[in-house]
Amino acid sequence: MKEFVVPPALDGARLDFVLHECDPDLSRRVARLLVESGGVRRAGVRAGARDRVLAGETVAYSPECAESTLALRLGVVHEDGDLLVLHKPPGLAVHRGPLVKDSVAQRLAKAFPGAGLAHRLDRGASGLLLVGKNSETLRALAAAVEGGRVERVYHVVVLGALDGERTIDLPLRILDEPMGNAPKVVPDPSGLPARTLVRALERRRDFTLVEARLGTGRTHQIRAHLAAIGHPILGDPRYGDPAANEKARQTHGVARPLLHSHRLAFDHPSTRERLSSEAAREPDFERVLLPGRPTAGATSP
Repeated sequence: MKEFVVPPALDGARLDFVLHECDPDLSRRVARLLVESGGVRRAGVRAGARDRVLAGETVAYSPECAESTLALRLGVVHEDGDLLVLHKPPGLAVHRGPLVKDSVAQRLAKAFPGAGLAHRLDRGASGLLLVGKNSETLRALAAAVEGGRVERVYHVVVLGALDGERTIDLPLRILDEPMGNAPKVVPDPSGLPARTLVRALERRRDFTLVEARLGTGRTHQIRAHLAAIGHPILGDPRYGDPAANEKARQTHGVARPLLHSHRLAFDHPSTRERLSSEAAREPDFERVLLPGRPTAGATSP
């Protein structure tokens, strides 16, 4: 990954202009498209198309992933001959559907025929997705995910003060006919086994940044489990607190569940090399977390 520190002379300039100035190999047009596609980080955060930078900030992008980032209009974090690791923005569906005009799967079919997703994220979630470029790699990656051999680490902002570490071990049952704004799964002894490991990272007055690791991979598992212990995800319309969600929308512009696929680590199916990728942070996470400072009672990442 190439990194640049914004010089004083470019303080307040548009990010695409700064990227072009710092790396003349990039035309202004390509720099703009990379930013619009989500392939550029500004101070560790996924940059926006209209961002203006400050002197001293770090701007970074991956030249080796630039072509695929432009082809998919999605940030590509890692690429080799067999697989891709993508950064999905919130609001983009993962799979096709009757009311879905655009999705990660549709973009993959156009740019990488034969490629497929090894797992999924909810439409409102953001962060890393693992893609096999061919059927053999896809089968191996999907089996690794199903077998728990892919380490999946999520960052979540939850309502209330959650301290320390704990394991949420509650079976989950899928409801027959869930409404779009009602829970889709509920804790139930007759449901499928589900286990989530959670650890508090940073606490604010009204909410906590939490790390969640999947012990199993059930539908809406993290969302349902956190709601079940009294700490629903901020912005979650299905499992969250409506009053808290509305306050977060008005105060911080939160318009989706603050659930982010932060890190993926796994053994490459072909080379057996251990790969680990981390996603850039999301702008809405930053808006919620930056106004305050961590308080006692939560560990730092």
